[in-house]
Amino acid sequence: MSDLFTFTVTNKTELAIKELWVSVDDEEWASFSLGESGIPSGETATIAWAEYKNGSPCEWYISAVFEDESETESALFNFCKEPDLTIG
Repeated sequence: MSDLFTFTVTNKTELAIKELWVSVDDEEWASFSLGESGIPSGETATIAWAEYKNGSPCEWYISAVFEDESETESALFNFCKEPDLTIG
């Protein structure tokens, strides 16, 4: 069994979240694979960090891209203090 760190994302918007992007410095971004349906409106998804990220900082910028291609502003989020994120 691996020790992957997970967090949840709850989508409280009217649109499905198709992409979730994270950055430690708000400049270089990486995306999480959300599958074909993404995170539908009103749903919560559990997402796992890649194992090589286990020693990384707690605070990351996060941004979501919706099914209509609109996106949220990036926001700094502390995954160690609060592993449950709500968008919307």
